Amino acid sequence: MNQVTSTSLSHQGLRALVTGGADGIGASICIGLATVGAQVSVVDLQSVKSDLIVNKITGAGGIAIAVNSDISSENGCRKAVEVTADRLGGIDILVNCAAPSRDKLMIGRLSDADWDIHQKIVINATVMLADFATDYLSRSGSGTIINISSVTSNSVGIDHCSWPYHVTKAGLDQLTRWLAVRLGGVGIRVNAIAPGLIDRSVGHKLTDISDNLAIIKSIVPLGRAGNGNDIAQAVIFLSSKQSEYITGQVITVDGGLGISENFSASLRTFKVGSSLLYGLSE
Repeated sequence: MNQVTSTSLSHQGLRALVTGGADGIGASICIGLATVGAQVSVVDLQSVKSDLIVNKITGAGGIAIAVNSDISSENGCRKAVEVTADRLGGIDILVNCAAPSRDKLMIGRLSDADWDIHQKIVINATVMLADFATDYLSRSGSGTIINISSVTSNSVGIDHCSWPYHVTKAGLDQLTRWLAVRLGGVGIRVNAIAPGLIDRSVGHKLTDISDNLAIIKSIVPLGRAGNGNDIAQAVIFLSSKQSEYITGQVITVDGGLGISENFSASLRTFKVGSSLLYGLSE
């Protein structure tokens, strides 16, 4: 695990519940929080992968537990909170990272799309987990909720995600603002992070495809795709004392892609494509 040396970002003694913590961005968040001293509850249905993350954290001297729970149901959300609080002694940080797998068959479909599972996990679970965790978070003195949204909450990736994915992420942004107002009075801060193009830490990566890599280098101002650690560092900041006056915000972590003017970015992509196809130089 990468070490963060700044004492201002120390999470020593804090307890974090991370949904979807067994894989992808969620796993990076669990490891990142453990690196700065947080005790972590890895909430996921993938028990084998959860155990691997727990073993990685404990093997490095950290504290972590795995909680196998289906947060698409009220009972599952209650279990995740109660087991975490019981085993860790409370909850200071709630990270809502869980999301359904993106079903390619749903892309472009209007009727019979995957709305039900998306609204259950992205919206309903976020509300129920916040509700069940409020007492613990308010008692902690530094309670924070961080929701993992997406840049597709305010833009359209019609060839990559279904409309329920877009709509629930947009709803999550507004829910973040609503919860920030609703819970601010009891000392709980609520923010969201909207990742852009992110390479997975395990398995197939977006940039494993050479054309994707060339395009990303061209149109992303920082010249690369993001990774799980980029999102984890944002979570660490938003759950630290350094951000204690920040609430109700959606922080975009996309390497600057969202500030690129569409025509200009498309033109650069076209030039890169022509170069790849015909061996031309810009």
